[in-house]
Amino acid sequence: MAKADPQPNQRSLVPVLTAAWATVLLIAFFANRGDDVGRLGQLIGDLSGGALLGEGALAAFYAAVGAALIFGSWLGVGHFAFSAIRPVRSDDHSHILELATKAALGAAVWSVVWLVLGTVGLYSATAAVIAIVLGQLLFAFSLKRVREVKEESRVPERATLADKALLLLISFPLGLSLITSLAPPTAKDTLLYHFSVPKQFIVQGSNAFVDGNIASYLALGTEMHSLWAMLLGSLVNGRVGEAAAGGVIWLFFPLLLAAVFGITREIGISRRWSLIAVLMVASVPTAYHVASSAYIDLALALYVLLAAYVLTRWWKTSETSWLVLMAIFLGAALSSKLTTLFVIAAFALLILFRVRKAQAAEPDRVGKIAAFAFGALLMAGVIASPWYVRTWAETGSPIFPFYLSIVPAEAPGWDVERSNLFQMMNSQYGGYEKSPLDYLLAPWNISVTAQPEIATHFDGVLGIAFLIGLPLLIHSLWKFELPVEARIFAAIAAVMFLFWLFSSQQIRYLLPIVPLLAISIAASVQAIAGQLAGSSKWFEAGLAGASAAMLLVTFAWFAQKAPLRVVLGGETPDSYLARNIDYYPYYQWLNTESAPDSKVWLINMRRDTYHLDRPYFSDYLFEDWTLRRMVWESRNGEELKARAAALGVQYILTRHDFLFDHERSPLVDDARPKAENEAKLRMAHDLVMDKARTVKADQKFSLVKVF
Repeated sequence: MAKADPQPNQRSLVPVLTAAWATVLLIAFFANRGDDVGRLGQLIGDLSGGALLGEGALAAFYAAVGAALIFGSWLGVGHFAFSAIRPVRSDDHSHILELATKAALGAAVWSVVWLVLGTVGLYSATAAVIAIVLGQLLFAFSLKRVREVKEESRVPERATLADKALLLLISFPLGLSLITSLAPPTAKDTLLYHFSVPKQFIVQGSNAFVDGNIASYLALGTEMHSLWAMLLGSLVNGRVGEAAAGGVIWLFFPLLLAAVFGITREIGISRRWSLIAVLMVASVPTAYHVASSAYIDLALALYVLLAAYVLTRWWKTSETSWLVLMAIFLGAALSSKLTTLFVIAAFALLILFRVRKAQAAEPDRVGKIAAFAFGALLMAGVIASPWYVRTWAETGSPIFPFYLSIVPAEAPGWDVERSNLFQMMNSQYGGYEKSPLDYLLAPWNISVTAQPEIATHFDGVLGIAFLIGLPLLIHSLWKFELPVEARIFAAIAAVMFLFWLFSSQQIRYLLPIVPLLAISIAASVQAIAGQLAGSSKWFEAGLAGASAAMLLVTFAWFAQKAPLRVVLGGETPDSYLARNIDYYPYYQWLNTESAPDSKVWLINMRRDTYHLDRPYFSDYLFEDWTLRRMVWESRNGEELKARAAALGVQYILTRHDFLFDHERSPLVDDARPKAENEAKLRMAHDLVMDKARTVKADQKFSLVKVF
């Protein structure tokens, strides 16, 4: 129902202004895409270059089977957990949403199971097989139980040609991300910890902290599924294990899209606008990157979306079963990432608002409503607490390695100075120095000018569809009585965006609000179109067209890596990695030419220990920390070399292209005289660029033998 009935001349301006705004955004967006879409012709040409099929295709097949078995295990456990909680379905409930809910619920439960197994030292292929067998038995039994589940509760709509076109567009980034997820990993954080920490856990047989890898102190709930997949795949070989790990984390992408579609259908949004909402999420280039790289942000987005959905169900029904689900999903989110605290803050504000409403409408129950709702938030913390208690017991802080200047803690390889530098490093995203104007222009900047791999440009690409829809959402919230779900989703997104704005402005950290906004925008535009005869096609074309245009960026990123041949076996993993990781040939030499017990010191090598099969020493994040300390503590070059030898390393592998530039080098101490700094740089140069001991070198990297 409309809050107000706009005048006809005002109505006619809305689609026209929206079309003009979309045109401006498209032009501005593609003007900033010279490094990907601007090179699309060349990148497409690079996709070819050899045989397509080979024996390696079996690895991708076995990996897909492994991921499917884990997915079935999620569903099996999730079905029984859902049945035990017994939430009352809505009149228009969506079975697609229920499927996604059960799978996410099962994933949350299995994550806890694998945490417990690691705590008691039971990480093994045998444990992985037993878990799969148990999961498949539960899945098979659940199939019998759901046979009585019939069609959707609403009258099905006939799929039009346009609907099928939207489905095709949605499947495009899904397919590309699946292919890339099965390829050998190349993404920075995956090599730093998403894959490397589970790999080390498997070697240890437990989730004991990994020496030197500070990320092993983080909450790693989603990485437990990577570990499970690696263990299962190891029954064939390591390549199958890593591909299965990529495939199982990819599953959160289609589950997220299914949840978006199910929620929009359930709250009364048409099939067309539901598909457009899904496309808006699927077409975000950074969503493709996350899904294809085994990053955890889409798993987090799924848990947050489902938690928000069950919050709305509780809001309307006051049934405590929904609060149980909310606690589980928020607990799963907090087990994946500490930033979930911002989500919980948004939920707490909404619960306070709901309690205030209850004071007028249900004064007798207000205490119970408040106690149960805030109790659910507390229970979310309890569910996630094992990860944080584990870290607290070891370091003295549950939020280690963050904020050591506020909450003192200690662990080998980390200290207050590095913790503060870490916070400063995170604050550089979106710009080193931010003015009030920068904060005001943030929606434009993240939509139009953002770039991948550039911290000052938000390290990702969101696209323009949401900026097209934002004015329409604001207009609808003002003029129309939108579904309560759309209003709550918009409120959660707004609070989370404000937290993001004043913390680390990485686009990946915004992904949890993307599905919330997509659903709210779809509800808003449908409401506007219902009041403006003939305008629906304009809005559909604008939002769907803008989303489709974003797929060009996704395809360009896919073409840059060109993973299809390695997945199908036509290219070897070594060749693929050498194309996509510039330092990989050095790792390849160490893995094949050095002695198995040779230890290497990695300096500024992204701390990629995943692809290195030799013992190593490396500082976490600030990877020249030890070198800098040694340089300034040594009186001359010989003493520096002696200190390096004392580390027990046989090789030093260094990225040096900026290390000896006086203006950029982290080795330089600006408080010291220039002559002294130059002398220290020469000492470091003589150590890591010693021509007499150089094994392999180029303009960027140098591998030298220590003795």
